[in-house]
Amino acid sequence: MDFKYLTYKQIDKAKWDECISTCKNHMVYAESWYLDIVCNKNWSALVLGDYEAVMPLPLKSKMGLTYVQQPFWTQQLGVFSKKEITTDLVDTFLNNIPKKLAMVSLNLNETNLTENQKLDSKTNLIVDLNISFVEIKTNLSSNTKRNCNKSNKEDLIIDFDSTDVTEYINFFKAHIKNPISEFHYSCLEQIITESIKKGKGFIALVKHENEIIAASLILKSDNRLIYRTGTSNQKGKDLKAMFFLVESILKTYQSQNYLLDFEGSELEGVSRFYKGFGAQNSPYYYYKKYNNKLLKVLKK
Repeated sequence: MDFKYLTYKQIDKAKWDECISTCKNHMVYAESWYLDIVCNKNWSALVLGDYEAVMPLPLKSKMGLTYVQQPFWTQQLGVFSKKEITTDLVDTFLNNIPKKLAMVSLNLNETNLTENQKLDSKTNLIVDLNISFVEIKTNLSSNTKRNCNKSNKEDLIIDFDSTDVTEYINFFKAHIKNPISEFHYSCLEQIITESIKKGKGFIALVKHENEIIAASLILKSDNRLIYRTGTSNQKGKDLKAMFFLVESILKTYQSQNYLLDFEGSELEGVSRFYKGFGAQNSPYYYYKKYNNKLLKVLKK
């Protein structure tokens, strides 16, 4: 197989995006605009042939060592291919990652199975929306049905049309459980701005008496609606606004060829909320390898 390792400046962005957009396992995380934001333009890649298959390698540097690390706001990367992805193809990509990269710590996507590498399975919960809401509702847990019923009595309003990114970021910052770095807030703001501009995402708001009480970013990745950064204030929690928000998405996109992708979670409470909507696990895989012997010893 004809593999090339390309630095950021060597990557042909047009060919890259053409590959990603037409590959069988397309994900928005691997599009060049998205990688540029979350990696701050610090990524390289393995490319097969004339961009028949690709693997982005997000880079970090520390103490003189350059290594591959999964970026924030990016659930799945790995191998993306226009043709069928086989275990042999994934193995070959992983084996061709340059040894000069001291460590590889990467989430591979749900199609990236391998027979010869140690992978850890990670949870990703998904709801198939290609059935009626009546059918979807039969899969909801009794607790979720109860909370949805409560929220429907509270005069809540759903808004999928907001383009006020600053308003969204301010709400998110004020109510996020575990604050993150300013760089990561900035990345999120850029992701929202660009996704709206490119038609690859929208802001979902729940309002009560004209006040925002819950919000989420929904990224569009082909037929996948990716639920990001779901946040609510205390009133939103009291009025079960997040249940109202998710139920509104289910109602809007029912009986269409869409998947609602909750992006996880390994956290029990969050996972329970997602599973309450009938979400099923579609796992992805974590790969880690040390190429630097000293680093491997120190991490033991």
